[in-house]
Amino acid sequence: MKLKRLRIEHFKRFRAPFEIDGFADGLNLFAAPNESGKSTVTEAIRAAFFERHRSTRVEHLRPWGDSAATPTVDVEFEMDSKRYRLTKAFLGKKRCDLTIEGQAPLDGVVAEDHLAQLLGFKFPGKGASAPEHMGIPGLLWIRQGTSHELAQAVTFAADQLRQVLGESLGELTSSGGDAVLQAVEAERNELLTPATGNPRGEFAAALQRKQELASTLSSLERDIAAYQGSVDRLATLRNDHLRDEQERPWASLREQLRSAQGRLDGAQGLQTRQESEQTALQQWRMQAASLRSELDAFARDDAAVTTRQKTLELRANAESAVIAEMQSWERRHAEQVAAEAQARRVLERVRAVGARVETSRAVAELANTVASMTDLLSRAREERTRLTRLQAEAEGLKVSPNDLEKILQLSSSLREVDVRLEAAATTLDFDLLEGQTLRMDDEQVSGRERRTVVGRTELFIEGVGRIAVQAGGETIAALMAQRESQSSEMGAMLRKLTVANPAQAQERARQAAQRLQDARASQKVLAALAPEGVDALEAELASRTLRMQEMRAALDELPEPDQADALLPNQAAALAEAGRALAALEDVVTQLNQSRVTAGQAQSEHATARQELAAAQATADDTQRAERIAAARQSLSDALAREAAAAHRLQATAAELQNVNLALLRQDVDRLTRSAEQLEDAHERRRQDIMRLEVDLETRGALGLEEQSAELRREQDAITRRAEELARLAAALDHLLSLLREKRSALARRLRAPLQKHSDRYLGILFPGARMEVSDDLSPGATTRLGPHGPESGEFEELSVGTREQMGIVARLAYADLLQEAGRPTLLILDDALVNTDDERLGQMKRVLYDAAQRHQVLIFTCHPAAWRDLGVAPRAIGG
Repeated sequence: MKLKRLRIEHFKRFRAPFEIDGFADGLNLFAAPNESGKSTVTEAIRAAFFERHRSTRVEHLRPWGDSAATPTVDVEFEMDSKRYRLTKAFLGKKRCDLTIEGQAPLDGVVAEDHLAQLLGFKFPGKGASAPEHMGIPGLLWIRQGTSHELAQAVTFAADQLRQVLGESLGELTSSGGDAVLQAVEAERNELLTPATGNPRGEFAAALQRKQELASTLSSLERDIAAYQGSVDRLATLRNDHLRDEQERPWASLREQLRSAQGRLDGAQGLQTRQESEQTALQQWRMQAASLRSELDAFARDDAAVTTRQKTLELRANAESAVIAEMQSWERRHAEQVAAEAQARRVLERVRAVGARVETSRAVAELANTVASMTDLLSRAREERTRLTRLQAEAEGLKVSPNDLEKILQLSSSLREVDVRLEAAATTLDFDLLEGQTLRMDDEQVSGRERRTVVGRTELFIEGVGRIAVQAGGETIAALMAQRESQSSEMGAMLRKLTVANPAQAQERARQAAQRLQDARASQKVLAALAPEGVDALEAELASRTLRMQEMRAALDELPEPDQADALLPNQAAALAEAGRALAALEDVVTQLNQSRVTAGQAQSEHATARQELAAAQATADDTQRAERIAAARQSLSDALAREAAAAHRLQATAAELQNVNLALLRQDVDRLTRSAEQLEDAHERRRQDIMRLEVDLETRGALGLEEQSAELRREQDAITRRAEELARLAAALDHLLSLLREKRSALARRLRAPLQKHSDRYLGILFPGARMEVSDDLSPGATTRLGPHGPESGEFEELSVGTREQMGIVARLAYADLLQEAGRPTLLILDDALVNTDDERLGQMKRVLYDAAQRHQVLIFTCHPAAWRDLGVAPRAIGG
């Protein structure tokens, strides 16, 4: 299959007709930037073949914003040495025409189905075409960004590929051998999982029951051993309990505990006295420290007076300095305020002058706009009047299509009846002598005449008499009745439409249609004059007029021009000057505020220093201060004496307590207490254990554990035999299934050999020595090639996107060669198909494509023309 010409119109971005002519039989390279229409061209080709012309699911083919457009594709191509031309129009005036050289033309669904059978695709039951319907073309026509996605496309084209490989492959998938394989696989899968080969079904249930029985038996044996151990333990516990009841060893320990507690209480009295004396010593030490601190405070008060006098002098000097600085900034502030006011006045005058100029210009523009809109409104009103008249005339001339069709049918039927009457009627030929006449009913006949008689007619010949002529045939009466009925019906319809004949009815319908057409044209003119309507145009004109009046009033309020305005700077300079003056003023204000804050702080600090000096002087001049100092010194002397006495007493008590080991006495009490409690607790626990064991042994003795164990062992032996039997059966079925699959795979490889041959041929150009296996479903499988460390193998989906992109194109070229050998049509379309390929691989792919183009037509669309300069063909531009 080779494209010769493509023409598209009203198709997405191509509103105007766009045509590509002169396709080469081999390579065709189309290069253009993004958004130029490359993908639109490929989509037009797909739509021409894959979409039903009557489909309502192709709205996306229309140009944006043009809901009335009819997307049209016209494609000419050659196949089997015959020239084909396919024209398909969607949505609007839908049609599909197929012209085949040397054959009768086809149209509509028949043409579409014929192409689907030729090219190897199918149409959906309803809705738009999807990838699963596109078959062979969907495999060979690569959409942008999908060259690395191959599995689905192969699946959708698998039926056609299998037909090409021959009926053997179909028989392979539906043969009696497969029935055996499926039966073996079904039986095997009842016992083992398909993926992992793990037990399932009855086999898994047998193994699980075997495991459950083993676990239950193990637990039961532990229970039996525990029962026997509990009997022995109960006897031992009873002997130990009886011995403790007789000896009561905890009683002697309780007596030793009372003696140790008495010794501990005496020793703890000495410790309490030591703690009391320690507290008293700490109290006297704290009182002495407090008195020392009080005397130190009196000394600090004397030093504070001198310190605060020096601080007062420093604060007074600082206050004078900052007040002088603040006064300097106040003078500069007054100067800058005046400068800023002057700059602002100049700016306001400049703005006023500019506003007057701008307002004058706006008033002039509005005046022009109002005049233009007034003229536009007048024309729109006239056009609206014309539109109303045309619509009224069209409505008055309106003829129902059904009535017109009925009148035309009746007229045609009447003509047919007249013809039939003419054929069935009796014909009378008159050839009277000159001067002779006769009367036929009420008409005079003379000379040579021919009359047709359809009923009883009388001929009167003067001097001869009357001759009665009766037309023969029963059909004449029926035809007369039919003509009378149809004439009456048509007369009624003509009177209803107030016309004399069918021609006038047709003319009236034509005039009504013309009025409607004129009305639609008038409607478009009115829409162009007033897109939002005449009322909206009137409202806008009123708004613009009011705005013009307001602008003129504003212009009158602006100050009149002055000769001094010529000396004013421009607005930018005035604005810059005002900005500089304002910035300078703000800077001065900031500095002034800062100096005022600093002066306030200095004044506050001076006042604070004065107050602190007065307070310190008042404290030093207190009359009772000397008495308080003397009293503090006397109290300190007494506290030191008492502290020494308390320390002596504490030392004596500590020496006495050292001879008594208080910690050891506490340990004796604790040891004896624990020992007695442990013996009593052990005696009580033993009694409770004896009681629980007696109850437990009575319960277990009633269960018959040995009988249960024997019964479970019998069931375990049976289920073990069944599990071993199922294991042997599963192993045999699994082995048989492996053998069958291996034989089937070998047969499938022989049948796939033609496709494998073509795949190896192209892959050898891209990766010398590489091999790509063809899977059972005819899709690319494992790929083996030489790597840095020797042969490497991996599945198709495990490769990088770029490598899958290259492999995907190689595989499609192999499918194309296979199809061509079988006499099937091929065409390859690559829409930006190698965007993820590096320069070195791209060079190899060009060799692959150039080789394929010797046998197939290849269309390549790219937005990187520089990358394809060495393809051997000149690129062609696409533009919309």
